[in-house]
Amino acid sequence: MTDTARIVVGYDGGQTGEDALAFGQRWCRASGDRLTVVTVHPGPHAIGPARVDAEWVAYEREEADKLLEEARALIDPDLDAVYERVDAGSAAHGLHDLCESAGTLVVLGSRRASGLRRTFPGSTAQRLMQGSAPPVAIVPWGYADTAEGSLSSVAAAYVDTPDGRVALEHAVQMAAHLSARLRIVSVVPDTRVAPAMGEPRLFGMEQRQDYSSALDAAVASVGSQVEVSGDLRDGPVVEALTELGPADADMLVCGSRGYGPVRRVLLGGVSSRVIRHARIPVVVVPRGES
Repeated sequence: MTDTARIVVGYDGGQTGEDALAFGQRWCRASGDRLTVVTVHPGPHAIGPARVDAEWVAYEREEADKLLEEARALIDPDLDAVYERVDAGSAAHGLHDLCESAGTLVVLGSRRASGLRRTFPGSTAQRLMQGSAPPVAIVPWGYADTAEGSLSSVAAAYVDTPDGRVALEHAVQMAAHLSARLRIVSVVPDTRVAPAMGEPRLFGMEQRQDYSSALDAAVASVGSQVEVSGDLRDGPVVEALTELGPADADMLVCGSRGYGPVRRVLLGGVSSRVIRHARIPVVVVPRGES
């Protein structure tokens, strides 16, 4: 996270767009970053009747401008905000090309799932989270109804692996950037122990001690950069992370999977499930160098 970040909110109207705007504004209130509101519309086709195509493109641009005006009415006038209309074949393509520069965070809302106020990414978010250069934030459905003030606490899903440590570095940088508290959350898996592996209770105690020691080391590694605490929870891992609520943190930072292109967001087994059920906004950060 650079000294000044670019917060790009994809706005498509309705509840989904309002939720994304609400999180983007809370971030910018805490950080002083500039908010960039983007709407993407189809550009002209390479093949087709020129006049009909031109009329269609003009109509789509008018609709995009209406969306931006709608978004403008929802933005705190005291915030530094810009509004951009992007021509692209798809929303994911337009946002991907716009956000290749460093120091960017992409914010998207969720589609509704079973009436729950949980994260549930739509097709645009799913595509961005399979190769995006900047971190991607997914905001729960209905978030705008209760979101107030600025962001003051960041949770980091932590496991003591190279990619877990990269995710923690991102979380520390974000917490410092937001002048927020950091809670490092480590979840002890509910591992099933086969008889051949030894006595289950002893194995569970040793595993918990290993996780506790790793969490203590992670907290100590942060030093005085931010106010930090550790939170050791019992698994299952996905359930423990998705039950974090607004009283625990304002957002949850998750890492990418441990293989694939570096410096890209790539959903792993845990993060791909967390983003479908979380109660608070989830920020998936790119994986680091091998």
